[in-house]
Amino acid sequence: MYEVLWRVSHGDRTAMLAGDKLGSELQRRIKQVSREAHHLHAFVRFIALPPEAGPELPEYVAWHEPAHDILKSASQHFVGRMGRHRWMIATPLDGVYYDGEQLIHQRQCPEAWRQLAQSVEDPHSAMWLTYYSHIFNPARLNPKVMEGHLPSRFWKNLPEGKLIPGLISEARTGKQKDGQAKLIGAKPGKRISSGHG
Repeated sequence: MYEVLWRVSHGDRTAMLAGDKLGSELQRRIKQVSREAHHLHAFVRFIALPPEAGPELPEYVAWHEPAHDILKSASQHFVGRMGRHRWMIATPLDGVYYDGEQLIHQRQCPEAWRQLAQSVEDPHSAMWLTYYSHIFNPARLNPKVMEGHLPSRFWKNLPEGKLIPGLISEARTGKQKDGQAKLIGAKPGKRISSGHG
């Protein structure tokens, strides 16, 4: 990164382009960070605290474990989406708290935030798990593509994460075949005449 900066500061802007060896590495890293921001948006699961928790606590909390330092910038995404609700996202390194008006970033996540985000129970988890297990389609399972869209490192922090290994195993040991057979059997086919004439 220092070499790219040195070259650019001396007028060599090709150091930032994908056709340059260092530029290619720079673009790869930018893409990884951008993808990690997308993961925050896609895989954060806010859990509502009970109303009796009190006005000094956020209304919604979430725990997330990003691979890059993206929380401060990427969490702006939720400011417009959550309205005036108070919410918090805690990570192993840092945390953000939105008080309904401003987003407060703590470079070192307070221990109280960590504990709250990791200990809160979702009262709707059973309903969510039922929904997820019913929309999972074993006939369309492609584990490699699934891992690309939903990396397994996030499974432990998603309510549906504990279901995924079992659903994949079931799909591989019969449900995938059964699902395909049912779909094929339901399609209208051509009638084959047994006569020769």
